[in-house]
Parts: sequence; structure tokens; C-alpha cells
Amino acid sequence: MKIQTRATTVLERTSHYLRVGVLKQKPAWYDVVGSHPPSTDLTKKPKVFDLEAQKQDPTESLFRKSDERLFKTRVLATEKAHQNNSISRVPKLQFLEDELRDVFYHQHPWEFSRPKTLIENSGNDNAHCDWSHMLQLNKPLDGESVVQRTLWLLKNKKVSDLFEAYDKARFEFYRLRMEEEMNSLVSKEESAMYGAVYPSTNMEWGLKQEQEYVDVWAKVASDKTKLAQVNSGKSMSSSTAAEDTAVVETSIWEEEVVIEEEKK
Repeated sequence: MKIQTRATTVLERTSHYLRVGVLKQKPAWYDVVGSHPPSTDLTKKPKVFDLEAQKQDPTESLFRKSDERLFKTRVLATEKAHQNNSISRVPKLQFLEDELRDVFYHQHPWEFSRPKTLIENSGNDNAHCDWSHMLQLNKPLDGESVVQRTLWLLKNKKVSDLFEAYDKARFEFYRLRMEEEMNSLVSKEESAMYGAVYPSTNMEWGLKQEQEYVDVWAKVASDKTKLAQVNSGKSMSSSTAAEDTAVVETSIWEEEVVIEEEKK
């Protein structure tokens, strides 16, 4: 792709195309760029050195300024400041929703353990909900409900302060969560009254499943420990036998020496 060196003349060229009939209607950006025309050419152009004009003497090189006796070997601070200025740097996107989510889930980490539905139709299903009340029919109660409820309170001027809106939505969430747990307990008691049997709770069932795997790994660890002890016992016995053999040989040699002395 050819480098666009005439980006600042886009308004002039587009006006010419409209006048001669190349373009039938104005682009969507035409009026905005006409109100705020580009004044800076941001294209990076290579620096061309004339090799014929460069002297053979390095002290008279093109890389050295005329009023300096040293060579320029690094970029100056003033030149480096223009490399990453605010014009060419991509701004970081910041949204109030993300900050509210971060605060809520840091205060309520156990909300991450609740199952969540990750399937959406349009990617913005929250926009189709009525956040004048927190409880929705097509969405479970979670931290996102607190975030959207807080934004609705601020947008509709129900509450002027962000912290007050967040606290209001948070206490509504607590009340609805307690109602859910109370309804669950009442339903369980009613079912037990009519003959339902609950052999174990979800927590007990999970502990039972976990204990089965723990028992299997305990047996494997026990077998590996016994094998390691046997191998270490073999190595110890072999080293001990070698030491005993050396002692026996030494004692036999000493006995032979003693016998020869007695004969003399």
C-alpha cells in the first residue's frame, strides 16, 4: 500500500470530488473535518543524507553539528518527548461500568462461584432489561444487576452521588439475595414435609466426591512411599555390606601378620 503523504489535504480533495461530481453526497465526516481541519502532518518521512556532500573526515560528518565537537550518538530528551506524545498515542478506554464491577467483585468474591450464563443473542442483552427495578425475568441476580441498577439511578437523576447510588443498589441486591435463600429453604422444608428425601446437601455431596479422589491418591502415595523405602533400604544394605567386607579383609590380614610374627 502506498504511503499517504497528503493526509492533510483530504478536505480539499473531497470538496473537489463533490464539485466535479465524482462523489454524489457528502461523507459523514465532511462537516466535522470542515469545522476542525487537520493542521499537522503526522506522516513519518525518512531522513535523506547526501553522501556526496559528506566529508571523508569524520570530524566534519553530517551527524555532527557545526558548533559541537562531539558526535551525536543518542536521541535528545526534547526529541524523545515528541515520539510518544498524546497525539499519536492510542488513549486507554475507561468505563464506569468496569470500575463498578471491579469494586463489587472485590467486595463479594464468592459471587464468582455462582454459575453464569455466557450465551447472549446480541451481545448487549442488558440494554433490553428494565432497570427501574433490579429483579429481571430473563436475567439471574448477580453483580451485573448491581452495576446496571447503579447506572440507571445516576442516569435518571434518582440519586445524584455515585457512592449513594451504588450503596442503594447494593442493599437492594442484599435484600433480593436473602429472599432467594429464604424461598429456597422454605421450598426444601415444604418438599420434605410432603415426603421428599434429601440424603445429603450439596456441600456434603461435594465433600464425598472429593474424599473419594483423596482416598485414591492416598493409596497411590502410600505405595510409592513403600517403594521408595525399599529402594533406599537396598542401597543402604549394599553400602553396609561393602563396609563389612572391608572390615573382614582387614581383620584377616592382621591375623596373618600376627601368625607370621609368632613363627619367627
